[in-house]
Amino acid sequence: MTDTSQTRLAYIPEVTYGVTPATPTFKNLRITGEGFTPSIQYVSSNEIRADRNISDMTRVGQDAAGEINFELSYGTFDDMLEGLMFNTWTSNVLKNGVAQKSFTFEKTFAAASNQFHRFPGSVVNTMSLSMQAKQIVTGSFGILSKTATSAQAILSGATYTAVNANPVINAANNFASLAVTGGGTVELMSLSLNMTNNLEQQPVLGSVASKGIRAGQFVVTGQMEAYFASQELFELYLADTATDLTFSLGGTSSLKYTFFVPKIKMTSVDIKAGGNNQDVMATISFQAYFDATTAASMRITRTP
Repeated sequence: MTDTSQTRLAYIPEVTYGVTPATPTFKNLRITGEGFTPSIQYVSSNEIRADRNISDMTRVGQDAAGEINFELSYGTFDDMLEGLMFNTWTSNVLKNGVAQKSFTFEKTFAAASNQFHRFPGSVVNTMSLSMQAKQIVTGSFGILSKTATSAQAILSGATYTAVNANPVINAANNFASLAVTGGGTVELMSLSLNMTNNLEQQPVLGSVASKGIRAGQFVVTGQMEAYFASQELFELYLADTATDLTFSLGGTSSLKYTFFVPKIKMTSVDIKAGGNNQDVMATISFQAYFDATTAASMRITRTP
């Protein structure tokens, strides 16, 4: 028997895709849940039998995928952000790029004897980030993995780095510097961001596992729920005018992230009077696209 409260999720960056480094120094992750699961693909035989039975089932593919659910804290997910953005932090600035990074994830179940499930060749496909008034900032990473393995012992020479003790970030005290150029004063009830790399497994003849993971377009979308107090955002939408989005999460002067989406267009603006005794809210959906000045679709700046 085992329980979720004794589960550990750790990871290590790979040098070679799908190969866990020798004597690895795993980094433990702070999570609220995970969903790493292997997937085996079968094909049933189409041979005709007089007794109407299926004559065989053949394994033709094996990969894995999962998600990491979290409460945002400073410094905890910087490697995952590099994986998401296909780039490396440079002078504490991270932009989306083209350098794919892979990891080996390991989850440990504290049963009668520890059970280790490992997922080499893992690439970050998606990230969602949710900010709501009076709530902790939460999110999730979506992962695609080459395969999954099982063992009852740690890897030879493996060590584990403890998690940091930085406080979780909330959307009340730790949300600041919101700005939408040309949008006037914007007061939000909620804000969400969704990023995807549009990854796909690459099956190949002669192997059950995929050859690799193909990257597609980096797409950033989001939604704001704003108190309707002025026309500026609505007019930007009607005029097909591009704008930008900036906000910070974390401490007032340090231990914070500043998210900058330099060029967005609002794809829908829904303003309704839903009934009596309610605030009039504007629900605004948007999508980012490439900004030549920033040379990216999104930029994150961290302040240690």
